[in-house]
Amino acid sequence: MVLPRLSQRTVRIPVIQLLVAGGVIMLVLSGCGKKAADIQAQSGELEKAFPGVASVAPAPAGQARTVGDARAFVAAALSASRSNDYVTAVLMLQKAAESPGVTPDQVVALQVARKAWVAELMTRADHGDTSAKAALARIGDAH
Repeated sequence: MVLPRLSQRTVRIPVIQLLVAGGVIMLVLSGCGKKAADIQAQSGELEKAFPGVASVAPAPAGQARTVGDARAFVAAALSASRSNDYVTAVLMLQKAAESPGVTPDQVVALQVARKAWVAELMTRADHGDTSAKAALARIGDAH
């Protein structure tokens, strides 16, 4: 009995799929270990976007109501982030964004910093940090 000869099959992966997969891998690898630097960089960007924020007394949660409130909220957010209280930091950034007189560039700086701080919490939560999970829930409940 003669067995039929099996043809060799070649697997062809489109080039675009290889490029996309490579790009995703590069993005993932480039993001590793940068979280602390991102948070510090975003804090610095907030200080640039809100000149003189270092000399402003931080706003107690929910008490500032004047035109200069945005800087007080940013000062409170920066203070909270330095002590790893990202819930308060994120909530203060939201209040700063809603304050009168905030420029579009300042809103962008607020949103980028908020994203960095929430990403830090998400990373911690993904690694099993129960306090980070609780913080994310509190941020979600506040909106």
